[in-house]
Amino acid sequence: MDNADEVLREVMPGCVRSLSITVDKVGENAASLKMPSSEAACREGGIFSGQAIAALADSAMCFALWCDGRGRRPVATVDLHVTYMRGLGNESLVAHAEVVRSGRTLSFAKVQIVGAESGQLAATAIGTFAWPA
Repeated sequence: MDNADEVLREVMPGCVRSLSITVDKVGENAASLKMPSSEAACREGGIFSGQAIAALADSAMCFALWCDGRGRRPVATVDLHVTYMRGLGNESLVAHAEVVRSGRTLSFAKVQIVGAESGQLAATAIGTFAWPA
């Protein structure tokens, strides 16, 4: 996906854009997105909020799905399950997403979110996505 940053700016909703998420890299059936520590992303104490982590996870999985060889098209999140492993702050988070299975009407992806500097696992997530007709 050559225009990943443009897609992030033009397709993702304002709540995602407000988190200053950037596309780190995209590849076949995979994508990595980065979110800096910020007032918009962190709760009291400077720790990333669960809501911001969920948005990062969902966005990264969408980008991975758009790299399944069929290009970018509308996608709807059907189910998102996030497991929070540890609270991190004062460093960026990187979400490494990959497609588990990409079908005609439903697709599945998973993501690991780690501290960019520490490498510590902050969260994991799995999602189910629908391709609306």
